Amino acid sequence: MSRVRRCAPSKNDTQRTQNSDLDDSFSTQYSGVSLDHLRTIDLIFFRSSTSNAFFRVFKRVCGRDAGIVAKMSHDPVNLGISDTDRQKDNLILGRPDDEILILNPPDAVLLLLSPLKTCFCVPCDISAFRLVSNPIFMRLLNTKTLRLEEFYSEIPPYAILSHTWEKEEVTFQDIQNLEIARRKAGYVKVWKACVRAQRYDFDWIWIDSCCINKDSSAELSEAINSMYQYYEDAEVCYAYLCDVSASYHPRDPCSGFRSSRWFRRGWTLQELLAPSHVVFLDRDWIRIGTRWSLRDVISATTAIPVKVFEGHDINAFSVAQRISWAALRETTRPEDQAYCLMGIFGVSMPPIYGEGGIKAFMRLQQEIIKISDDRSIFAWTASSKGEGPRGLLARSPYEFRMSGEVKASEPDVGDRASYSFGNNGLHIHLPLVTTDSSHFGADVFLAYLHCQSGRDGSYIHVYLRKTARQRYVRCHADELALLPSLSPAENIQELTVKENPIPRHCCCPQREHMSVNTSAHSICLLPSARHFSLQHSQKWLQKDTVHHIDEQTASISLQQSADCDETVILEYHSWTTAERFSINLHSTYPLGLDYVELKTVVPSFASFGPDKEDAIYGPLQSGAHVSLTCEMRGHGSQKVFEIDYIPKEHPSTFFMAQTLHPPESGFMVPLELAGCTPIGGDIKLVDIYPPDFFGKRFRDQAYITLPDDDDDDDDTSNRFRVLTYQLWEGKRTFYVALGFQNSTAWTDILRRYKSETAEEVWKSYLAQGSRAPKRLECQTSTSALIYYDASFSLPHDLTASVKKRTSLQIGTHLLLLEEVLNLYPPSEVENLD
Repeated sequence: MSRVRRCAPSKNDTQRTQNSDLDDSFSTQYSGVSLDHLRTIDLIFFRSSTSNAFFRVFKRVCGRDAGIVAKMSHDPVNLGISDTDRQKDNLILGRPDDEILILNPPDAVLLLLSPLKTCFCVPCDISAFRLVSNPIFMRLLNTKTLRLEEFYSEIPPYAILSHTWEKEEVTFQDIQNLEIARRKAGYVKVWKACVRAQRYDFDWIWIDSCCINKDSSAELSEAINSMYQYYEDAEVCYAYLCDVSASYHPRDPCSGFRSSRWFRRGWTLQELLAPSHVVFLDRDWIRIGTRWSLRDVISATTAIPVKVFEGHDINAFSVAQRISWAALRETTRPEDQAYCLMGIFGVSMPPIYGEGGIKAFMRLQQEIIKISDDRSIFAWTASSKGEGPRGLLARSPYEFRMSGEVKASEPDVGDRASYSFGNNGLHIHLPLVTTDSSHFGADVFLAYLHCQSGRDGSYIHVYLRKTARQRYVRCHADELALLPSLSPAENIQELTVKENPIPRHCCCPQREHMSVNTSAHSICLLPSARHFSLQHSQKWLQKDTVHHIDEQTASISLQQSADCDETVILEYHSWTTAERFSINLHSTYPLGLDYVELKTVVPSFASFGPDKEDAIYGPLQSGAHVSLTCEMRGHGSQKVFEIDYIPKEHPSTFFMAQTLHPPESGFMVPLELAGCTPIGGDIKLVDIYPPDFFGKRFRDQAYITLPDDDDDDDDTSNRFRVLTYQLWEGKRTFYVALGFQNSTAWTDILRRYKSETAEEVWKSYLAQGSRAPKRLECQTSTSALIYYDASFSLPHDLTASVKKRTSLQIGTHLLLLEEVLNLYPPSEVENLD
């Protein structure tokens, strides 16, 4: 072995390195290192084959010179240097935090010792290191000490926090000094999250605000690309909703759950989808519910199908549908509207802050196209009418706001199914259909995307205008045409070999804990349920199966063997209300805890399995309810089942056993109609009655849902809503009633009479109301006078009409409001205010 040679930097080397774009710590400590003959390589990991040393390798780029720095994280590595050489050069190898620069060609290692701020070139056999595929680097926060620790392999079980950023969040730099961190307003959030995690035996938690060093662009880029996996690999995700109170059940219209800022942020979408278990906590860190138990409410809030929260693979949903889930979400940085979707589609790309939201989203779509042939990615609608020519790529997730019902394109579309990008646009083969030349022009065609509507099976087309030979642009980009049938097309086939998607993997080996022979679980009575006590009969239980930890907690040990399954039945009795219920736990080999049942004396039965379901409810004889919820713990297969008691008079009792079902029918209605009178003024939508739980507001339109036609219910008179529009900031009010009579859409418009409220108007259209005949007439168009000034203008009418959709939109129908001139009889004009 050659002696260790000290590298003396030259003047030119020093100047070149000082001008390089290395990170601060590297350029400060190692400004004298020559980067000649180094090449740029990607982020890789090496593990020594002769020891347990693990090196994490970072890419460093500075103009045409580049190198990679590896940081020793665990045991020392033996580079074959003799003790004599070490002592002679005062070189101590093998300490944690030693940094290594790997040269090219890989026949030596440049060791950089930060305390000495000196450099040593060490000849060694690079074959002693092997590449570790798909590693995950994580920095976790200790829930007891609030100290950070880095993990490169064998990541321990951890909880993860999902939240929206507020003022004075605790950063990576702040958490290094707890005295500084405690002065920040966000410290309470960090501390409370750690307390919650400790309660369920988690030693580690990941919080984005303090576990990512955002001063390092390389680390920030890696974290953004790994974020989905961070949440996917967590044992449990705590979603902290700082603007919600658990006082009202989320199904209660008075609850602030649906309007929480958490549901409007871009990054929280993947934080909702990726984890296996999500627990929602209110502003006081009180449990609201879980993703599974509130799946119908979350679906109504986010427009994400309930099936997603019941374990269905999100890759089974079309590209357009998945992007539509982010259409109404916002991010602080415009580029993050694209970056926050990378994990959902399993793609990676370097974040380039400053490129703008449109460029970032275009890059994202190009990355998706590389791994997917789903043409629904082209099924979007521009955000405004009258836009100029467009290509086939959208400019923001918002342009997919109407695409929630678009199904994935047909897997076998015949000849020339693949498409690619060239320097002159997207090369793709699409069947073209001629349009009405008198309306669109002879150069406009309809192009079928091989996609259908999941609502009615219509075939989705885009409008293309021919600009030159074989060159087209998209026109009428604010529309996606729906055709009930397809024109015959020539069937030319061409084979394309499609790569199978790379399956996601879990980097936490502790997850694979289902093969243990014994699993222990705890059942706890929450304070509200502590008037119950555990009673059990020995004939149901094996010896040493149930252990009382205290009066509120019991521990259950379930044996797992191939010879038999095991069932444990626990009976709880109340010593104050005489109520009772039982909990049955079933264990089967080799799955472990298979499912849990909750039985009450009222004919009621509910159960959940070990994967997605995590909350069940049962009614008691008194009208009260008891709930059983599952909390994940930091100890492998162990779970905590918590029993809560909800009194009959509690406002949440009514909503707990309900399941919300999004209606199939609805109207798109305008939010505003500009310039409706000669002297100016905008008509604006200000209220909807009854309140619409599933409704949504966009920039210029709103989606209004109507209850579905129940075949078992003869009374369909309440399938309508009343919209309140105001002119001149409330000085004049109009009501628009719209709905369905059986399957026929109808509308009516009227000016406010005296102090009549929207609720009173709505009741007047019911079966016994004064305006019921209007509903039964099923008018599709009606009008009302909105303005008249005999001194200088003619009367102005507001016309409301409803019609079935002809292009892709949310819902089945749309409301059109239009201002028109009209002549009224003098008697009617005189009655205007």
